[in-house]
Amino acid sequence: MTTIWTRAIIYGGAWSAGSRWTYTLIGARLRSMGYVVFLPDYSIHPQGFIGEMEQDVKMAIQWTHNNCRSYGGDPQRLFLMGHSAGAHLCALTVLNDSIRRIPTSLLGSSSSAITASPILKALLTERKDDRHSGVLPRIRGMILCSGVFDIGEHYKHESMRGVEEISAMARVMGSSEATFRQNSPTIILQELLQVSTGIDPNYPTESQTRHQHLLRHLKSLLPIETIVIHGDKDLTVPWKSSSEFYMELKTLQLGAGARLRMMVGMGHAEPVVALMPNLLNDPFKKPLLIEISQFIDGNRNTL
Repeated sequence: MTTIWTRAIIYGGAWSAGSRWTYTLIGARLRSMGYVVFLPDYSIHPQGFIGEMEQDVKMAIQWTHNNCRSYGGDPQRLFLMGHSAGAHLCALTVLNDSIRRIPTSLLGSSSSAITASPILKALLTERKDDRHSGVLPRIRGMILCSGVFDIGEHYKHESMRGVEEISAMARVMGSSEATFRQNSPTIILQELLQVSTGIDPNYPTESQTRHQHLLRHLKSLLPIETIVIHGDKDLTVPWKSSSEFYMELKTLQLGAGARLRMMVGMGHAEPVVALMPNLLNDPFKKPLLIEISQFIDGNRNTL
């Protein structure tokens, strides 16, 4: 059986709405382009909170990897795509899984580097939790559209719009500054940078070596490439969310395979609407399809 690129799509919906069925038209569009597409569900609020959502996404990725050959897909050519809350869950799930797999020796002494970061300390402690047993397969690439990557900053934006009580985000994320930070991919990258670049004055050479080993280890676990797409007219999730996440990837030297695409004139829902087959001549349909297909097909050179 000929194997082709495999796509798992995590839908958005502010962590409290949405269904895989609403994305079936996108799945059909991508299937017509020659991709095997999987559309998993996950536990939205109030049935699920961020822990359940992350676990569901992780299990969906593992299932897709283990079963895609039966549908003509290739587990070594797995791409993950998410929109809005779905983009957040993709980034958070993959990043957290990678950090949980970092050997403690690469983070320095427990009395300094690890304890200096409550977020990293919590993730490393979770390795003992059966809920986090098993690891993610290597993902070829991530496509993150209109994502929320800093929960605290987005809560401020929701408050400015007067929707913070209507939105389930704060409740889903734990309703505290600490849990907002813990569930923000941008903040996690910032803390990882702070820990990994810390130089012990007593052992400077060893510290620098540890930093290099840590970066190599993370690069071996994280997706080979990531594309972050956002519209400059997005009023629901400001484009700064994606640009700052992208910059943290670059600063941490994890962004060699990262791309940022700002779509002029595009709002929040357009990445979904434009990819659906319809009679409307959406101005973003062609550029989005070209961007996505070039991103995926360009990875053929990395096999």
